[in-house]
Amino acid sequence: MKRRIPVAALLLAAVPVLRWYAARMQDGGGEAAGLVPLLFASCFLFRARREIASSTMGRGSGIAVLLAYAVSFQFLPPLIRAVMFIVAVALVTGVWRKPGIVLLLILSLPLAASLDFFFGYPLRLVTSVAAENLLGLAGLDVGREGVVLLHGENVVGVDPACSGLNMLWTAGLFTGLLASAFSLGWRKIFPLGLAALAISLAANSIRASLLFFPESGLIEMPHILHPVIGLVIAALALAGLAKLARGLADREKPSAAPPSPHSPLALTIAAVCAAAAPLFSMAKPPDEISSAPPLHRFGGQPVTQVALTAAEENFYADFPGYIAVYEGDGFKLTVRHVTRATRKLHPASHCLRAEGFSIGEKTTRTDDAGGHWLTYTATRNGIPRTVRERIRRAEGGGQWAEISAWYWSAFLRPSDGPWVAETVIGAQ
Repeated sequence: MKRRIPVAALLLAAVPVLRWYAARMQDGGGEAAGLVPLLFASCFLFRARREIASSTMGRGSGIAVLLAYAVSFQFLPPLIRAVMFIVAVALVTGVWRKPGIVLLLILSLPLAASLDFFFGYPLRLVTSVAAENLLGLAGLDVGREGVVLLHGENVVGVDPACSGLNMLWTAGLFTGLLASAFSLGWRKIFPLGLAALAISLAANSIRASLLFFPESGLIEMPHILHPVIGLVIAALALAGLAKLARGLADREKPSAAPPSPHSPLALTIAAVCAAAAPLFSMAKPPDEISSAPPLHRFGGQPVTQVALTAAEENFYADFPGYIAVYEGDGFKLTVRHVTRATRKLHPASHCLRAEGFSIGEKTTRTDDAGGHWLTYTATRNGIPRTVRERIRRAEGGGQWAEISAWYWSAFLRPSDGPWVAETVIGAQ
């Protein structure tokens, strides 16, 4: 019975993580891909069940991480808490000796939206710089402005779909699979992971460079070949990663550490603290919130302010700024004034997906007034709607078509604020 007490406490402590995980799987954000690494992790865990055993060092480290999880519950974001919980359980149970399985469990978390928010623009910037240099080596006079490649009068943007995040996530999944299949330890999985990162960035840069030719009109190519080029490059990259993993593989399977006797008391206390952490809410000091300035016209058309819905008021309860919603002739305008870099200012496409919309390809367009907008189509029940969104400085110049680009600028230069995010949803 004593052996079961820590297990029961860990399961209780896992409830907040599992509830958050279930909610993210159902919010329409495209996070269901995480079920794939979860399935593989479960299979590898079953296969290695006789090799996994807890150790004194692992339990001590796991207890420390579990206590840190409990202490930081109120101020760390759910994704970071979930990673901490996975690490704690892996340490306590001995799964940490199988780094490939640990990586697969972490990749099973809903990462897509967060990766896109924080790393979407930086990765596009890396891709555009690399593509500029590769095309220069090919003899083309290509310039670059941000994530836009320029060749004469041809302008080719490295759009969000070309950030390489999907390739990077796939390479991470492949790394976890290879490390688990070849029983690679921590000393071997680190060079494999670094190689996966380098190969992903290189493959995406080569893909963007090759697609520059048809996108700029230098050559004619059927549009169906665009994804084919991406798939071929990805397959070659993953094949190279598999060859590297085979070379790193040990010829003999590592022996598992023998289980050591222990008292479950310390682990039980730590798990109970983690389970009780959600019960102790810490009030956050609200940011200074002003009322929205009057807005009567937008884009030359009259608009009327409407009341926020209950869901909007709840979501923006601790928003660092304020929000106002307007309606015009055939369109809806959402204006969010924000005072600092924050994850609360998320792309409109995330909310639209949660409401059942399918999101089309995103492109950056410039209007007649020189405004740069991220533009795409959102469709629900067969009815398409055009969506435009951008962020601009409330005073002075400076505008961004994407949240990721704005976030890093606001994070590095907070004195540039406040900012205004505008989202326009209208009939197509």
